[in-house]
Amino acid sequence: MKKMKKIIALALTLVMMLSMSMTVFAAPEEVALSVPAGDSHTYEVYQIFTGDLAGKVLSDVHYGANASIPTGKKAGDTVETSVLNTIKGISGTDAEKAEVLKTYANLTSDPFTTVSAGSSVNVPTGYYLIKDNNVDLAVGDEHTLYILAVVGPTEITRKAGTTSSDKKVDDTNDSDTTEVDNGQLQTSSDYDIGDKVPYHVTATISDKVEQYEKYHITLEDILETGKFDDITLDKENAIKLGSDTIADTENYTVTTTWITDPSKDGFKVKIEFTPKEGKTLESLAGKTIAIDFTATLGENAAIGEEGNKNTLKVSYSNNPNESDGGSEGHTPDKEVITFTYKVVIDKFNNENQPLEGAGFTLYKVSKADAEANVIGKDAAAKNTAWANKAITTWTTNAIDGETVGTKNRFSFNGIDDGYYVLCETTTPAGYNTLEPQVFKVTATHDANGLELTDLSGNCVSGEITFTPNKSTGALSANVINNQGTILPETGGIGTTIFYVVGAILMIGAGVMLVTRKRISK
Repeated sequence: MKKMKKIIALALTLVMMLSMSMTVFAAPEEVALSVPAGDSHTYEVYQIFTGDLAGKVLSDVHYGANASIPTGKKAGDTVETSVLNTIKGISGTDAEKAEVLKTYANLTSDPFTTVSAGSSVNVPTGYYLIKDNNVDLAVGDEHTLYILAVVGPTEITRKAGTTSSDKKVDDTNDSDTTEVDNGQLQTSSDYDIGDKVPYHVTATISDKVEQYEKYHITLEDILETGKFDDITLDKENAIKLGSDTIADTENYTVTTTWITDPSKDGFKVKIEFTPKEGKTLESLAGKTIAIDFTATLGENAAIGEEGNKNTLKVSYSNNPNESDGGSEGHTPDKEVITFTYKVVIDKFNNENQPLEGAGFTLYKVSKADAEANVIGKDAAAKNTAWANKAITTWTTNAIDGETVGTKNRFSFNGIDDGYYVLCETTTPAGYNTLEPQVFKVTATHDANGLELTDLSGNCVSGEITFTPNKSTGALSANVINNQGTILPETGGIGTTIFYVVGAILMIGAGVMLVTRKRISK
């Protein structure tokens, strides 16, 4: 009996010891770790510590599955008080805290679990590092800064910013300044060949730029090859941060590197910000970098709806967890387009036959002058008057028209919308000079797109009628020269009578001379 009592007592002791052991080493409570539906990222979850959670206090702390464990320790061992006190004393910005605390996680190990948008996983209460594992980010997106959290039921809140860019062209009509959209920045424009086209490019810095130890942004502007003649850009003063020229401040230094110098093909510039000792890049958050420049529309510019494009590409630091800011993201490419057109004149006589020997000059004039017209005694005088009012002048040599070998066509290439006057400055012999033809060119293009939607030419003064071709950008018209007037004549008496009368007068004079001599004798 005594022996049985001892066995029972021993069994009870073992049960109590097992019970105590289970209490000491019981797994922490599991809680949900989730990602909101609007977040497109997937996250790797690294378990640094586990423990019992009361509010935000973690007690009975043990090393987790992904801890950077000191030599002689293993996962599940109790974390030393000195380590916890060191971690507790870490201060600074989120970026500075993350930089120190990530050393307590073994990021080369397999993550404890992963979680993605609109889902959740259950994890033991503890201390976790949450890492953005997206390799291919969406354009304009950034990696989130490492999230370190004492996890109860937790929804992951991203700490990533966004970077954006834009490009616009100033659509200025130098002929009609009353246009509603004149001088406005938009994605499409029209200009004369030879005009300097004004461009405005911008890049907006990440609103979480303070998380970066170094942050760079690169702007690359690409002009369509062969379509532009040159570029005007002051390298020293062209780059603005807000309204000020970009420069060092008390918080950071700026390094500007022109990877490709401005030329007729565009430019590429990299701007790097480095915080000074004890400072952050917080003052840059959400600020806009801007570059204004002009590019001359060249002789080889495309005429018509093909247009002449200009593209902006922007790359930027997108991973605040890297000390060198080396990883890059890209904003969506931004394109703008400039259209230009032409006037094509075919010369005919009043019998509708091709007529050679003419010469024309095209003048761009102001709306006010076009609508007021000019006064002159004849076409030549009016031509002179229009020449004195010209904003821009085009001349061209005659080329073959529809009838091969007949040079009766005149093509004035590279005009934009506005008011124009066609003057005949050389008139074929035997024909009357054409009265100046005043007309308005109207082009409609999608201000928020890259499409030419309509092209027309309408007579203001004269008789000219245009046939438009949106594809080729041509406004074509036939002009007629009338022959000079042959004044009516009646039948003539000829020259014989003058010879007869002359002879009679000479004979009469001789007779009178002889008679007078005889009388004198």
